[in-house]
Amino acid sequence: MSRTKKGDSRVSTTTTVVVLLIVIALVVPSRWWATIATFAAIFGVVWLAIKSSRRPPHVNKTSSTDSSGKARPLTDQPSKFEPSLNLTHLGNGDSDFHTIKVSSAETQFTIPKPRESSSSMRWVRGDESVVVGEHLLLGGMFYFTEQSSRATHEPSLIDARLPIQKSDVDIAEKLTGYWPSYSTISPAARRGYLQWLSGGRTDPLVDIGYVFIFFYGLERRTIVDAVNDEVARAELPAIVAEVQRLKALYGGNSSFRNYASNLLNHLQALDIAPQMYLKAPPSVEPNVLELPMSLRIALGQMAADKHPVNSDWALAWSLAEPNISRRTPVSRCPDQFAQLFRAEYCRRYPAGLILAQNKTLLKIAYRSASSRLNVAGTVLAGLPDVAATSATRNKLQVIVDECAAVLDPYSRYLGRNPEGASDLEGILQLPAVLWPTEAKAQIVDLQTKVGDGQLAMTFGELASRFKSAETLTRGKIVALARALESLNIGLEPDVLSGSRTPKNTDTIVLFSAEGDDGSLRATAEYDAAVVTLDLASAVAAADGESSVEEMSLVGSHIDSWDHLCVAHRKRLKAHLRMQLHQPPTLASLKKKLSPLTHEARRAIATFLAHLAQADGDVSPQEVRLLERVYKTLELDPKLLYGDLHGAAMQGPSNPQIVSAPRFASASSQDVNASISTGRVGEFSLDLNKIARLQRETAEVSALLAEVFSGEHSEPTPAVEIAQQDPSESAVTLYGLDSEHSAFLRLIVSRREWSRQELEDVATDMDLMLDGALEHINDMAFEQFDMPVSEGEDPIEINLEILEELAL
Repeated sequence: MSRTKKGDSRVSTTTTVVVLLIVIALVVPSRWWATIATFAAIFGVVWLAIKSSRRPPHVNKTSSTDSSGKARPLTDQPSKFEPSLNLTHLGNGDSDFHTIKVSSAETQFTIPKPRESSSSMRWVRGDESVVVGEHLLLGGMFYFTEQSSRATHEPSLIDARLPIQKSDVDIAEKLTGYWPSYSTISPAARRGYLQWLSGGRTDPLVDIGYVFIFFYGLERRTIVDAVNDEVARAELPAIVAEVQRLKALYGGNSSFRNYASNLLNHLQALDIAPQMYLKAPPSVEPNVLELPMSLRIALGQMAADKHPVNSDWALAWSLAEPNISRRTPVSRCPDQFAQLFRAEYCRRYPAGLILAQNKTLLKIAYRSASSRLNVAGTVLAGLPDVAATSATRNKLQVIVDECAAVLDPYSRYLGRNPEGASDLEGILQLPAVLWPTEAKAQIVDLQTKVGDGQLAMTFGELASRFKSAETLTRGKIVALARALESLNIGLEPDVLSGSRTPKNTDTIVLFSAEGDDGSLRATAEYDAAVVTLDLASAVAAADGESSVEEMSLVGSHIDSWDHLCVAHRKRLKAHLRMQLHQPPTLASLKKKLSPLTHEARRAIATFLAHLAQADGDVSPQEVRLLERVYKTLELDPKLLYGDLHGAAMQGPSNPQIVSAPRFASASSQDVNASISTGRVGEFSLDLNKIARLQRETAEVSALLAEVFSGEHSEPTPAVEIAQQDPSESAVTLYGLDSEHSAFLRLIVSRREWSRQELEDVATDMDLMLDGALEHINDMAFEQFDMPVSEGEDPIEINLEILEELAL
């Protein structure tokens, strides 16, 4: 199309002005004409003045010749002078303009700096700083360019030419989408990203999209640049530290935590060595969505070499395997769980498990967070992928579940008392083998002092050894008794079978317990023996103290009760020693004795009367107590004196007497020693009388056994229902069963599979490939209206669904 001539343009403009004036004259009233004319004249004068000030100086058109004598084209030259031109580039290299200064005329104007067509992306090191707009970006670790970057498509690249919003934004506001890119986000979002970078990349509430943009650059630097660039490879430790820092700050976002863990695990796997299983397993993070590659390589090597999996590697596998369910105690009590798991694994598999060499071969494939980064995988020939099998995983699951169940009470205590890991109230929820070192030292000291005998102390002294922070409830005391018994230390009173709860001032007795003590003590015969001892202790202590003769004789009776096992007899001796310090009252026994028949109560009373004469002397205090016993048993007190007289006169014509020096008074140590050892002290004993009392003891025990046989029952401990913690890791995904969930986790770890590869995976998991893919895709259509996989061979993973799956 031809251009319009300049003269024609002027004529058109004049015509337009004339027509406009005629219209105004016809429309505007005549009284306004003078005012309008005045304003028009003023406007015309001002316009002419401005136009004259902008007119360039008059120049004459001349011609000139160059140094060779050839004519140059005509130029506009000033009529009076020829100015010198000074070309200056303003700024520090970030300006888009050059400035030309005309020094003689004091005039300047700008012309655009031409854009370069090629990209000039560079990596900013950690010790560098860059200014972008108003923001000073310290610490580097990103890609940057001042030139066109259309050809790079790197989403983390900061292009200094792209527009940025002038005012600050709230960096917590969500201004980015999924797979954000610096070149495609809004100017406001670029401002927010630069604010976060200039603030040190530390704001915990920042839009997670900014963190991902920065992470994309770290990912490219490690996965792409470091392959062939020595400088980039030297930066890997610093980049790993930065990823770990970002993960600690923003790991609450599951998507970022998973991608960060994926990058760290991939970098670990790059350093492959033969027989990696001979070293200690790498540190692993629970609740990741993919088994770390370093673990998969070492376990694959074990399978190929038929090397058994030891407890350390089994523990690492159990903690990192996404298809193993781990309840709250695993993460809340990590040290105790590790110790318990190793012990149980070694108990079950002392030689370790041998892994089967399955069909699925291990392939190192990195699943990038950046949509623009696609790294080809490498198949490790000869190494099976253990993540595709379930047999060993199921065995580990059983151990994990059992250990978590043992730790449940302690875990719940820590949930209520986060600082109470060392409190006695807390450690009582643990098996004694898992107690802290200091508490274990106290146990060893008690075992040494108890030896094969007994140790008496107040309950407050026992609790203070374990630094109890408060008065223990009955539940805590029961837990302490159970823990001591697991280490073969018995406790009287026997709180495990329902005895009273001791106070801090009460005397308790620790003794060397037998292994079957806990399972056999709660029998009718044992209960009868306890009541018999309680009655005997009450009678013997009626005169203010129990004599050596009385208590030693009772101890010898215990040894003669062959219907009780050795463990029961040892506990009864400890019970008797406790009664020596704090004998029971008759009132406490009345409730248990009231159901007895008259004949049974009469036999018990006669036995106690004979027992009172065991030391050869019946004091007035003992007589008064026996009178109260007869009244308690609803017997005529007058019968007491006949029983005492009959006991004194009864016996064979030639009694066998064992004589020994008699002490005027016996110390408590002598009494304790006699009871704990079962040896008779230094006094005279009528062996015939002892034999008669033994027969009477057996009769009384049988009578009492009838009383307790109907009311005896196993103590039922209170069971606290373990509630599922929301933070507990879930093995199943979106309603799939465990095997299909494991299959889903595995296939999304790569973006593409050959059909043969997935056939092998499905075979190892005991699944039919087509059926498994169809089942998973049906779930995906129902949940997200899109499939997980597409294609026949190769089978491609739909990248769009990864955002929804958050895997």
